[in-house]
Amino acid sequence: MQFFACGVSFRETPLALRARASFTDTQKLEAIDRLAAAGAAQAAVLSTCNRSEIYLFAGEGEEAARALFLEREPALAPTLFSLRGREAVAHLFEVAAGLDSLVLGEDQILGQVQEALACARGAGSAGKELTRVFLSAVTAAKQVKTSLHISENPLSLCSIGVRRLQAAGAVQDQPALVIGSGKMARLALRYLADVGAASLTVCSRSMDHALALRGEFPGLCVRPFAERYEAARDCRVIVSATSAPHTVLREGEMPRAGGPLFLLDLAVPRDIDPAIGERPGVELFDVDSLRQTAEENREHRRALEAQGRAMLDRAVDETMDWLASVRVDGAVQSLQALCREAEEDTCSLLERKLQLGEHEKQILRKFVHAGMRRLVRQPILTLKSLRGESEQEQALRAVEKLYGWEEEES
Repeated sequence: MQFFACGVSFRETPLALRARASFTDTQKLEAIDRLAAAGAAQAAVLSTCNRSEIYLFAGEGEEAARALFLEREPALAPTLFSLRGREAVAHLFEVAAGLDSLVLGEDQILGQVQEALACARGAGSAGKELTRVFLSAVTAAKQVKTSLHISENPLSLCSIGVRRLQAAGAVQDQPALVIGSGKMARLALRYLADVGAASLTVCSRSMDHALALRGEFPGLCVRPFAERYEAARDCRVIVSATSAPHTVLREGEMPRAGGPLFLLDLAVPRDIDPAIGERPGVELFDVDSLRQTAEENREHRRALEAQGRAMLDRAVDETMDWLASVRVDGAVQSLQALCREAEEDTCSLLERKLQLGEHEKQILRKFVHAGMRRLVRQPILTLKSLRGESEQEQALRAVEKLYGWEEEES
């Protein structure tokens, strides 16, 4: 019985197809029922915006898992992946740690892995093995995140720029202006809010786009693009992120600030006249000044990712060793039960035949116990040391034949 994983992810499957492969909570339970009917007693479904995956333990059920995806969307066939054994375990560990995410090291996926296990438990499909693998993945992921802090090294120029502003003491409790209302401007608003800007104002040529931002940022002040210089007069932080082919803040029209002014220009070509940055008390960050930091962060993340994978490899090895030992648990328990039965029979017979005091009976039981344990100790150690599934299967069949368990079962 091997651990098996199949599914689709952002790496190979387009968003439109991933959407058709996703599972609602009700569909997860239905999928688990179908897998159980196909012979997979232990199964879990992980479904997010970037991936939909099925994990299971079974000698049967793999084809049923693949069929669940292909029935929903036949076009998934070329990008549907299947993994078995150690590869499947390692994949789950990497997913939980955020090392297989669109944003490296993201934290949300860890909670989603835990939710997948909780759903499987609620459906009665999380046995000892599945639970152990998922919990080991969660534990290893937390260790990687705690040790490496991969997600704390931003790669986007917008997040790096706002962090620069924050490090300069420019944002906390200060009014901020964002020029533009596109994707980059929305990100800037989010980052500025996260680091404590006192108030947020947007100036945009598209008032409809700008007003729509109020749904995400309650209290956002929206002003027409023509009022950008007037709005700039009241702000100590200005972020510009438009698609204009020319500068939108010109030196000759920019009002003089009554105190320090911090500017972040995220546009290419430039939105802000470089001459404004040469004024006393003004600090200007542009794309060129941020790119070096982004590349340094990217290299640092690559190094951290390699460290994270090495940490996960050790945890995966431990989990695979545990799974290997579990496969022989039944035979080990049978040998131990056989030993206890023989021990009890022998002691009971000798106690009936011999006139022994309580102290002598204790000594007798102690020696019989030690002798019986010696008889099964080496077979048990040998079984536990085997790691290959075929090797284990051969040994288990040999034990069953030697002790006549096959005949007893039949």
